[in-house]
Amino acid sequence: MWYYQQGSNRMGPIDEATIRGLLTSGQISIDTLVWTTGMSSWVPLQQSALGAGLPTPPNAVPSYAMPVQGNPDAKDRVAYVLLAVLLGFGIHNFFAGYNNRAIIQLLVSLLTCGLGWFPMWIWGIVEACTVTKDANGVNFK
Repeated sequence: MWYYQQGSNRMGPIDEATIRGLLTSGQISIDTLVWTTGMSSWVPLQQSALGAGLPTPPNAVPSYAMPVQGNPDAKDRVAYVLLAVLLGFGIHNFFAGYNNRAIIQLLVSLLTCGLGWFPMWIWGIVEACTVTKDANGVNFK
C-alpha cells in the first residue's frame, strides 16, 4: 500500500492501480511525494519503485492569455469630433454610420442656403460631446 502527499496532507493508503489513475487523470504528477513501508523517507513518485512502470501524463503546455486588443473595426473618436466641429454639415455622422441623421443635417444645411448651418453646427457639437459609439454599437477608439 502506498501513501502520497497532496499539498500539506498525506493521503492513503492506496494501491498501485489507484496511483496510476491519479497520475493519468493529472491529480498527481511524477513529482508528487510518495511513501510505502520499507522506505526511509518520502521521495518523488518518479524516483520510487512505482516510477518505472507508471505512465506519465503529457507535459502541459503553459497557456498564456492573448493580449487584449482593440476592435480593429472601431472608428477614431478624434476624427469624429473634428469632422463634427470643423466641417459640420453632418459629415461626422456619415463617418460613424448614422446615415439618416447625416442626410437630414446635410439637407437642412443645403436647402436653407447656409442659414441652417449654425443650428447644424451646434447639433454637431452636441453629438461630438455625447456620442460614444458608431451606428453598429462599437465604441470609438
